[in-house]
Amino acid sequence: MKRKLIAAAAIAAVIGVPIAVKYSGAKPKTEAELAKVESREIHPSILASGNLVFRQEVQLSPEVIGKVSEVLVKEGDKVEKGQVLLRLDPSTYKADVAQQEAGLRNASVSIERAQINVENQQRNLDRMRKLAADKFIDVSKLDEAKHQADLAGVELRAARESFQQVQALLTQARERLAKTEVRAPISGTATNVSIKVGETAVASATGIAGSSLATIADVSSMIAEVNVDEGDIARVAPGLTARIFPSAFVDKPLSGTVESVSLAPKAAQLGAASGQGRSYVVKVRLADNQLALRTGMTCRVEIVTGSGGAKPVVPVQAVMLSEAVGKEKRSNYVFVVADGVARKKTVELGISDDANQEITKGLNLGETVAVGPARVLRELRDGDTVVAKAEAKPAAKAGSKT
Repeated sequence: MKRKLIAAAAIAAVIGVPIAVKYSGAKPKTEAELAKVESREIHPSILASGNLVFRQEVQLSPEVIGKVSEVLVKEGDKVEKGQVLLRLDPSTYKADVAQQEAGLRNASVSIERAQINVENQQRNLDRMRKLAADKFIDVSKLDEAKHQADLAGVELRAARESFQQVQALLTQARERLAKTEVRAPISGTATNVSIKVGETAVASATGIAGSSLATIADVSSMIAEVNVDEGDIARVAPGLTARIFPSAFVDKPLSGTVESVSLAPKAAQLGAASGQGRSYVVKVRLADNQLALRTGMTCRVEIVTGSGGAKPVVPVQAVMLSEAVGKEKRSNYVFVVADGVARKKTVELGISDDANQEITKGLNLGETVAVGPARVLRELRDGDTVVAKAEAKPAAKAGSKT
């Protein structure tokens, strides 16, 4: 009998307690993180990634083929514009110059010979004209003399053209000889010397061994070249401020200014499929700094696109988006907490950044909103009782006494 009474009491408790709670009007309290609507400066930005590069950097390639006979600089050396950096073996090119000089002298002799022949044929023509006038020769002899004079003139012009041709070949040969001395096109620092004495320099743009000699850069000025998605590029313009986060110094952001925005997408993407997103190169000038930056370092850049004035804002995680019901449009809302009760309010949004969202309509400064956690916000309903979530106490240090 006692067992039956205990079982009946347990069943009554299971059924009766929820019913009593339901009709008693008491609602469970929800713990949530709370924040006030505040007036803050908001900085909407665009994120992009890229590399740090020297503003002026020149990669030297050989213009003629030859074995390297001298390397006159090493990595890190300061160089001046026009300074000889390395020399190629000039033997072959000196021989070519000597050959063309001999050809030029020979062409000059041919001109002299043709000039003498022209003068001789002209004197002969003058004699024939006098003889023809005195009726000592017939007209055919005079015509032959005219023909020989004309032919001598043509030969003189041909000799002069040959001289010009050989002179051009000599100029080319001298230029090739001069190119065996590789000179610095700008003043700066040798950041890379990639060829050694005895190796063969090859004039090529395909990146084969010997096609790269050295790199000269102006290391006093560095910029960030970043790729901005085509969906954001319309909001980027020269003069906007930016923050640069080099991968080697993520905790030491640098300030900068947008210097230029490319008008065409990256060359590698011009032939990409139409459905593939494209990006545009944006150059950002870095402010003076003392960091040991190096070309090629990757970086992340935040380009600020907003005005940055003080605006009513809430944390971005406080804003929710309603579900679509029929033809009704979706709207943004927040939960305003007043006297411990959550009230759902529709709001209109303005600009935002990574942390804050501007509220243009629906809230007043000083009101309290529920911020999170996200799971709590999803389950929160209008009229629920809300209390501020207690902050977690720091864990006791090891070895401390209680």
